[in-house]
Amino acid sequence: MIRDLDRRFIDSFRLAAVQAGAVARHLQGKIKPESKPGPSAEAEALTAVDLATQDVILHLLHRDLPDVVMDAEEETETLALFPGVEDPASDRPLVVVDPVDGTLNYSRGSSDYAVMGGLLQGGRFRAALIHFPVADTVYWAIRGAGCFTDGPAGPRRLRASGGERRIFFDPRTPSAWREALAARFGAAELCRCSAVDASAPATGRARGAVSAGGTDRRRAIGLFLSLEAGAAVRLGGQRWDGEDPALLADSGGLGLVAEDDALADELIATIDAAGGLNATTAGW
Repeated sequence: MIRDLDRRFIDSFRLAAVQAGAVARHLQGKIKPESKPGPSAEAEALTAVDLATQDVILHLLHRDLPDVVMDAEEETETLALFPGVEDPASDRPLVVVDPVDGTLNYSRGSSDYAVMGGLLQGGRFRAALIHFPVADTVYWAIRGAGCFTDGPAGPRRLRASGGERRIFFDPRTPSAWREALAARFGAAELCRCSAVDASAPATGRARGAVSAGGTDRRRAIGLFLSLEAGAAVRLGGQRWDGEDPALLADSGGLGLVAEDDALADELIATIDAAGGLNATTAGW
């Protein structure tokens, strides 16, 4: 049975994400990117669109879910609308928002960016939604109910199988891993948007994905969609069942998602043979 809170989050965030996505599409290519301080331009690129889209999302969420704790990507004034104390282990509902995931892609004119958000309670994901504005697609999942995509005939349930025959890897993946994955699976491709690669087994864009850059709540949004579609998710070599990465000791290590357990084991074996977590980071 779907909880009322989970359903309300999906309904509210769907509207917010579609509206924010429309803003992002309209402004793409029209605003000069700024630069956040940090070691990686890929991870820290920022445009004013992040700020505008986040405000759109938070105003709508405050109308429908005013009492949730908010973990939003950007420090906008709208954050003050929500309670400010966050305890990851608390039973109070927590919403995590990424207004433009794949900002570097967005600033370069790519279609691979997304608006995404998730609802957590009691230290676990309860619901999550990803909207890809250019493709005009919405994917969402509720714990125990499955993963779905919106369509003209209504929601269609998704299964983690039959995806494109390739494996995604993120920008921090060591060159030794990249070469081993390409040799073993024939098609291994760099992906600079966690919404794309983490949800790939659910959306059918790839059979699986590997991340060497750790897993935070935002990346976990896509992983939760894949999990509810029946995919295998491993963080630090352990099975993941929707736990808040902020509460996990091993969320900073190897993360992967695969259409099934057999592929997950094969990915781990391939990485182990390429040096595992001790592989050189030269060539990142």
